[in-house]
This record gives sequence, C-alpha cells and structure tokens, in this order.
Amino acid sequence: MKLIAQLEDLLYQSQQSPKKEELRLSAWRIVVHESEVVALGIKDNSPGSVYTPPSYRQGESGDVFLVWADGTCSQAMVQLPFSSSPEYWTKQLEQWRQASYEDPDAVHIPFPESLPLVAVEDRAIKKIISGDDKLLFDQVNHWLSDKPSQAKMQGSIQAAWGYRHVRTSTGLAVTYQQSQFMSWFSFDSLIGGGFAKRRLIQPKEQEELWAQTVNQYEWMQKEATPVGPKTQVILAPSMTEDMLRQFVLPSFSGDRVIEGQGAFSKESFLDHTQVFHEQFSLIIDPLRPLELGSYLVTPEGVPANQTVLVQDGQLRTPFLKVKDAVRWGTKPTAVPQGTGGLYLKHQAEVPWVEALQGIDDGVLVLSVLGLHTQDSVSGSYSLSAPHSLRILKGQIAGKTDVKLSGNFFADLAAPNTKTALSDLDTHPYLIIRTGVQTL
Repeated sequence: MKLIAQLEDLLYQSQQSPKKEELRLSAWRIVVHESEVVALGIKDNSPGSVYTPPSYRQGESGDVFLVWADGTCSQAMVQLPFSSSPEYWTKQLEQWRQASYEDPDAVHIPFPESLPLVAVEDRAIKKIISGDDKLLFDQVNHWLSDKPSQAKMQGSIQAAWGYRHVRTSTGLAVTYQQSQFMSWFSFDSLIGGGFAKRRLIQPKEQEELWAQTVNQYEWMQKEATPVGPKTQVILAPSMTEDMLRQFVLPSFSGDRVIEGQGAFSKESFLDHTQVFHEQFSLIIDPLRPLELGSYLVTPEGVPANQTVLVQDGQLRTPFLKVKDAVRWGTKPTAVPQGTGGLYLKHQAEVPWVEALQGIDDGVLVLSVLGLHTQDSVSGSYSLSAPHSLRILKGQIAGKTDVKLSGNFFADLAAPNTKTALSDLDTHPYLIIRTGVQTL
C-alpha cells in the first residue's frame, strides 16, 4: 500500500473516529514524494568507481502537519514503513501527540483553489528511469574523452522521476508527475560547470557549457596582471546565486521580517521603501516551464503564483508561508525552492558576450571562500576569491587571485551596477563596483 494511502487512511480515521480520544485530529495536511533516481559519476577520472557506481534507487517519503482537537500542533517526517504491523501507525500517532506544541498562527489549513498549468515533467527522463539510460553513459564517456589531458576530473549525472502528492483535511487532493535532471563536472576541483532543470540538457547547451568550462580551465593556466583600484568586479552566475542565497533570501523570508531578524522591517515593506536601484526587480516565479524551482502547489496547499518581492527597486512583499500570512494579515505568497524560482532582473540587461566586450579592466569571480560566515543581515562581506579570471579590453587574460570587500545591498542599490544575461543559467552575471585588491 502506498505511503500516501496509508497516511490518508490514518488521518481520516483519527479525525472522524480515533481509537483514543486524545488522538483526535481537527485538521491536517500531507506531502509525499515518490521518486525513482538513476545516477552515475566520475571520481578522479574514473567512471563508476567504488565511490561513484551507477545506481538506481526508489523511495517514498514526506511530511505531515497535524492539528489536534485541543488546538495544539505536531509535525513529522515520514517514510514508507518496513513494518506491516497494524499497530505501527498507531504508535507513530502517539509519538506525534507527545511532541505536540502550541502555535495558534500555524493551525490554518487553506481551502482548495484552482491550480495553474505548469510544465514540471519531461517524458524523456521517464524513459531513462525505465531503462533507456544509454544517454547518461554516453555523456560520461564524452566528458572523459574530451577533457583537458592534464586535468583531474570529477562529475555526476542524476535523472529523477516521480509523483508529488499533496492532501489536506480541507479537501485538497493533488497528485502530479515531476522530473529532474542534474549534471555537474569539475577540473582539478577548481573550475566546474553544472546544469539543473526539470528537463534533459539539450546537445547545444551541453556543448556550450563544456566549451565555457574548458576555456575557463585553460585560462587558469596563465597568470594575468594584478587588479587595480578601478577594476570592475563581475560575479559569475553561480556567484550571483550564492550571494542572493546568503544575503537577499533570508531578508525576504516572512518569519524573519515579522521577528525583526532581517535587513528590512515590516514597515519598510508596507511603505514600499526603495532598497535597490530603480532598474532592479526581484521575483519568485514558479510558473516557468521545466525550471527546477517551478511547481503547481506549495507543500502547504497554496497554488503556485508569481510574487514580486521588489519592483523598480522598491520593497513589495516578503515571501509568506501560511503561518506568516496569518500574522501579516494577508494571503500566502509563492515560496522559492532555495534560490530556485528566484529571479533578479535589471531593465538594462544585455547578453554576457556584449557586456564582456565593454569591460576594459575587470575580474570575473567564479567562487569565493567563506561566504557562509558573512553577516546576512548587514550585507557586508570580506571574501577571498582565488582562481578568478582577469579581463582586459574585453578579453579574458588569465588567472588572478583577489580579495573582495563591500556590501551586497549597497551593490544592488548602486546606479553603476548592471547585469548580463547568461544563456546557460537562470541567474545573471552581476557587474559591480566594489572593493577589490590582489590577494
């Protein structure tokens, strides 16, 4: 019997006719994921070694949120049980009851609403899961045959297919199929490339990603001239994503805003305070087809919708889960999947190839050390960025090591900050003026 069916039976019974009165529920919600995953990898130029063998796994797991008859709550992670004992779930229910707590703002379970049409499955991935997996092995062979001869390569490919079930006591019953495809590779653990969406990577995308990464690796073999005080800093798309994750995402979380733990106060949102430059907007958009951050409904049963966090540089709303929306006094919003589904937009954005040609003196930062230690509320940073790429007169000139110091919120508010569109990433290159010096 499927996990979702077991949980539905259990919670319906506990709401209507519990075995013990203290186990009576007044409301509940369930999210269950069924997944099948095929994966293989490369470790130190060796495919399918003891560290990265080809593998197939499947599983069912999820989360339950319970509201007891006395108004207290419980939440727990669940997996398909190995035991077939009829008493298994009764014991689980008793344990959940013992761990109950009071949270009157969290007890609201939304009523069902119409759901959007969002493409979150690629049938080609299901074929891989069904056994037609030659594509994955061919890709690994291509990587190893085409890699720079002196490079030590690591890599991984993973294809996943499954079902997502969302059920609530208010009547929501949604099941839909979804897929994921992720691949990444690196040379000497210094330079790497990756792809993560709900669809297979296209041959042209793979060729461009490979060429970009190989070129970066080859540029790293040449030392370039040091940076100067007027050198522009360009954050690669993966670095833009990391900076958004560290500094921006926490300050737009509804619970942190309400508790006064973010960079912006609730009053700042209500007053639509200007915090970024007027050409910047920040959006959560789970409706884009086949993006990793796209979905039909949140785990709390809220339909996917586009939510504008910042428009023309002004605060509009934090992202609000159900509990936060109750406290805020409004409806729940879309929620990001990490930085998936979060989009930073600049009105004057141009393609990266065009932006690169206009940079006379710059440094392209691919990664930094210690970003997780920086204060997310203040936005200030002081970061070492070894293995960056020097840009001179619109061309990559070679490797350089730099140190960055500045404030990310100030960067996003500066009139000279620009973005450049990447063909391979959902996040842009971010071109900023910040403190930079030779490391």
